[in-house]
Amino acid sequence: MKQTLMDLMSAMMPAMMPLFWAGAFLAGLSVMLLVLRQARSARWAAVVTVALGAFFLGSQAMGAVLGTQPSINFGDPSKFQFILVPFWQIGLAMAIPGAIVWILSRSRMVAAQAS
Repeated sequence: MKQTLMDLMSAMMPAMMPLFWAGAFLAGLSVMLLVLRQARSARWAAVVTVALGAFFLGSQAMGAVLGTQPSINFGDPSKFQFILVPFWQIGLAMAIPGAIVWILSRSRMVAAQAS
């Protein structure tokens, strides 16, 4: 069972960088939509951002159970540059802004309905 989970985690690793960029884009988009007073769209983008952050946090937890330290390399391996960022940091960097935008967009939606 442990070997199957390790194989699955190894197979997922190439997809983690695009997921990171998708989460970063959605986090920025949710903030921009909130500033532009598009509360419903901002809330949707924030929910997806929080979900991606939770996915990275869950991947870190699963990696800890399996005895690994999952991380993304932001350096250039061909030049022997290794800038490793653990999944938990990436997950928190997505989940916290997403949660803040979700809360603020909800308060704006309630304020708009009261007007």
